[in-house]
Amino acid sequence: MEEDNKNFTGQLEAALALKKEWLNSDLLQDTLNQYRLVYTCVKNMSEIFQKKSLIVPDPYKFDQKISDIGTVETEAFADNETDKVLGYRLSKYEMIMDYICTYFRFSVDTLTISKVKVFLEFNNTFDWKNISSSSITPNNKALGEVVNQARMNSPTVTISTLNDCLAKCADSMTKINRQLAELIDFQREMYKGRIRKDVIEHPDFDMNKAMSSPDAELAEIKKVYAKVIGKKNFYTDLIQEIIDEDQAPNKADLQSRLLNKLQIKQTNTKKAKVGPDPKFLLLGAISALGAIAPTLNQLHQKVTENFEILFEPKKSFGAALANFFKKILGLKDADHIVSLTIEDQKTGQKHTQKIQVNPFLEDIAKKVRNYSGLMTKGPEYKKIEAASEELVLSFLNKQISDNQSLFTVLNALDEHFKKNVDILKKYRVKGLKIDLASYRNSIINVNKKRGEYVSYKEELEQMNKLGIGKVNE
Repeated sequence: MEEDNKNFTGQLEAALALKKEWLNSDLLQDTLNQYRLVYTCVKNMSEIFQKKSLIVPDPYKFDQKISDIGTVETEAFADNETDKVLGYRLSKYEMIMDYICTYFRFSVDTLTISKVKVFLEFNNTFDWKNISSSSITPNNKALGEVVNQARMNSPTVTISTLNDCLAKCADSMTKINRQLAELIDFQREMYKGRIRKDVIEHPDFDMNKAMSSPDAELAEIKKVYAKVIGKKNFYTDLIQEIIDEDQAPNKADLQSRLLNKLQIKQTNTKKAKVGPDPKFLLLGAISALGAIAPTLNQLHQKVTENFEILFEPKKSFGAALANFFKKILGLKDADHIVSLTIEDQKTGQKHTQKIQVNPFLEDIAKKVRNYSGLMTKGPEYKKIEAASEELVLSFLNKQISDNQSLFTVLNALDEHFKKNVDILKKYRVKGLKIDLASYRNSIINVNKKRGEYVSYKEELEQMNKLGIGKVNE
């Protein structure tokens, strides 16, 4: 019996290790991508609602700092407060989503059972499959009413966008909840695996005595558990499962079912990979690049407004007369050019850089469109996905470099606006610091994922040189 248990424990440890690697490299990365898709859709819907004055976004949204996963209120509220309350809740929902997509590390180690429960509670803020004005749930009812109002007298493209966003949110959140449920089930088996390794294999554990009866095994587990782990996290139901797998009359069936449950479900007939697919890591960096879109869009809007304030014509008779003749003669305003003082972060040296405002803003808008396509896995992403690793890496390197340069220019612009806008108009200038911090962190995140890909490729090449063989064949 003892030898059988040892064989089962060895098989179990190997199955848990492989399943953990698959969860980290595959399933949980898809979970992150699903969250990113929901985030993009919610932002798109919120922008439509704001333009139609159907909601009032939280005015202190960008003053708040999110440092962990939280929850959003779901209590009932008065019908005449829908614009403010739903606006506040959507703003908070977006901020937590932004944190999840930008900062949280999706892995088995970080997504503990208690953390997953917080995620599931957050996911229940809106039931995306049942958004309706007749819903009995306050948030679903309010959002359903606002969606109905937004559809009224709207162009077909707006209605289509709303419908598409709602459908994608429902589909993605269903996948997320299913994946998190699978993760919780795996965490339970990981707990049992730790009990076997840290408690049952402990020198103080009397195997002969434990295998004499189920009660004796429970007593031995409790005795060693108290020494090794302490009193916390003793899950009686999971301990009982261990004992059943060791001593129940149908223990062979229980062991077989457990090992089968831990098998990685392959979606094709290809040989299972021992290590992650390098291109998968590379595409993970591309997805992270797409996550820059919302922040860059916010910066584009603020910078555009600030330029309008900076170049706002003075209210004088001469200026008014000049504008009058421009209109009569059909003359266009000359493109504005600003001179910025740029400081090299490495050397500390400063130089002057001139930018043409309109092309500069158009370039940012183009980036937002392209990155939004990457985030939602649109045609842009599909094209990159089909390209070779070399081309994808080249594209990624250029985008990182471009964004680093753009960050430097935007940072200099923030100071430029503060110094050069007329003192009577400075209160209207939009500060960029919070958005720039988020932008910088997003660039760092993309760079980190690129580094993971490069390191892994170097490791594979080194293994091949040593004759160990290709891990991913």
